[in-house]
Amino acid sequence: MKVMRFVLTLAMAVIPVCAVAGEAGDVESVSLTIYNSDLALVREVRAFDLDRGVQDLVLSEVSGMLRPETVHLSLPGGLEVALLEQNFDYDLVSREKLMEKFIGKDITLIDDELGLQTSGTLLSVAGGVVLESNGRILLNPPGRVVLPEGAADDLLLKPTLSWMVHSPQVARTDAEITYLSSGLTWNADYVLQLNADDTAAGVEGWVTVSNYSGTTYRDAELKLIAGDVNVLPDYEMRDEYAMEEAMMADGLGGGFEEEEFFEYHLYDLQRPTTVRNNQQKQVGLLSAQQVPIRMRYVVDGQYGGDTRVMVEFSNDEDSDMGMPLPAGTVRVFKADSEGDVQFVGEDWIDHTPRDEDVDLYIGNAFDIVAEATQTDYEDIGDGYTESYSVVLRNHKESDDVVVTVEVNVWGDWRIVRSSYDYEMEDAWTATFEIPVAADGEATLEYKYKVTWE
Repeated sequence: MKVMRFVLTLAMAVIPVCAVAGEAGDVESVSLTIYNSDLALVREVRAFDLDRGVQDLVLSEVSGMLRPETVHLSLPGGLEVALLEQNFDYDLVSREKLMEKFIGKDITLIDDELGLQTSGTLLSVAGGVVLESNGRILLNPPGRVVLPEGAADDLLLKPTLSWMVHSPQVARTDAEITYLSSGLTWNADYVLQLNADDTAAGVEGWVTVSNYSGTTYRDAELKLIAGDVNVLPDYEMRDEYAMEEAMMADGLGGGFEEEEFFEYHLYDLQRPTTVRNNQQKQVGLLSAQQVPIRMRYVVDGQYGGDTRVMVEFSNDEDSDMGMPLPAGTVRVFKADSEGDVQFVGEDWIDHTPRDEDVDLYIGNAFDIVAEATQTDYEDIGDGYTESYSVVLRNHKESDDVVVTVEVNVWGDWRIVRSSYDYEMEDAWTATFEIPVAADGEATLEYKYKVTWE
């Protein structure tokens, strides 16, 4: 559909006034592009009936957290419609709003229990009801408030977007409305289930879409953007809707299809879905079986302490993976000796491109103990030397392990003596791979030298 922007005109003197309000038709199609940062692009197509002259076009069922300055309305080419005003009304009906409307006016309170009725002038609703009745000031008088008929005529039940436009002709047309809105966000969660010997795992990924924008998007085309999109702070913060309900997806086919988009990644759900207000919806992102994993035990070569348990795998096609992974929490599970699945730890991953490794710290090993002791220090004038002894004890009864000992030193340094081979991971980190037999012990001795000019 070829579209064109409204032409804003100031030629009000020649525009005939015809103050007619027209409600927009039903949503014919809706598309949601949701970002990680509490932001979404909403795109709708609706039918409009245009009269000749000036009129109001009213659009209900819009997000209560839309950003009015981002609204754009497009009509088919050939319709020269002038946009005169735009209004976004989000001050929704509530007890407080109704009461504030009647400050200085008469209201009635009915006490059903005692059968009493009190009438008077409402003076204030700040911190409670203040009523003037028969020359007396009543503070929080008992009874339910009864307001005159038509009290809510000017209050809104739903957020409403409206335009004052001028059309030179009568027409019925489809229009596309786009705007940015807060109140919609998404995140990824992953489940990794280890096999019996910790050599492979099944990996499942889920996307959770949260909607507290104040409206429902029915049969929406859903797209998700993964990446760090720069958004300026919104200093005009409005009240947010609380998330109260949760709903799982139905699990039918038609999952997400991923593609590169600008400097980000876009995940396009291959079927329409309804995203209800105050709902968390979960949709499958990926599923992989028998992903090869590596278990590592890591200790600090200068301080000892806890032995960190690391689970690592490669996000590549050879591992039955290869989809760019959005940032999220990875929860790791394993079946016990009776076959019951137990939770063993979790970690957070950042956005991970394909063909990169995923490293998860899931907890500390109970049966592997590391003690690091500084055995020597020498000042050599233009630097110093330090020596350490790291004792590793494996209390597992039947499992041999390999423990990675990390040594981190800042400055110009090198290892001058060690009882095991090592590798330089980077300019500041050396690692030793130390085998420790079941119910056994191993000791690493090393010395390094730091120099400066």
